[in-house]
Amino acid sequence: MKRIILLLVVSLCCLWAGIAPAQNKNNPAEENEILTATENLFQFMQSRDYASIWSGISLKTRGIIIKDVQKAEKKATGAEIDKQKLESDFQIGGPFAKSYWDSYLSVFNPDIVLQQCKWEMGKIEKSEAEVILQYKKSEKPSVIKVYRENNAWRVGLEESFGSRRLNPF
Repeated sequence: MKRIILLLVVSLCCLWAGIAPAQNKNNPAEENEILTATENLFQFMQSRDYASIWSGISLKTRGIIIKDVQKAEKKATGAEIDKQKLESDFQIGGPFAKSYWDSYLSVFNPDIVLQQCKWEMGKIEKSEAEVILQYKKSEKPSVIKVYRENNAWRVGLEESFGSRRLNPF
């Protein structure tokens, strides 16, 4: 009797182990969509396509950028700038967007990400995913957080590495 129970338990464990990896497999089409959105963002940075950069970043990152630019503008001029005006400027790649992204790109080189990193797909959840980048000279990989917002995958620059803090803007 003990042998039958043991055999049953072992069989169930083997069955469960065989099924579990299949449930964790990522959908190739969704992986491609996430990787493409992430790669596109770095290509937009490379070509300094400011409006497209804005559309490729997460809502949280956008909000932080707007607040930072408002603070910098108030400090520089003493005047407060309207949040809506700034958002519109960034959407069209206007002067504030150009100034911000030129400053950002003076300390961040997207060519390194595009040409010198190995890309792997990390975990994918319903509205959040990770892209793992391994720079050839780094011991540890960088994890890029990507979020599904308004039916599109967007890169969370702030959520990933807070690199915007490097921006002297």
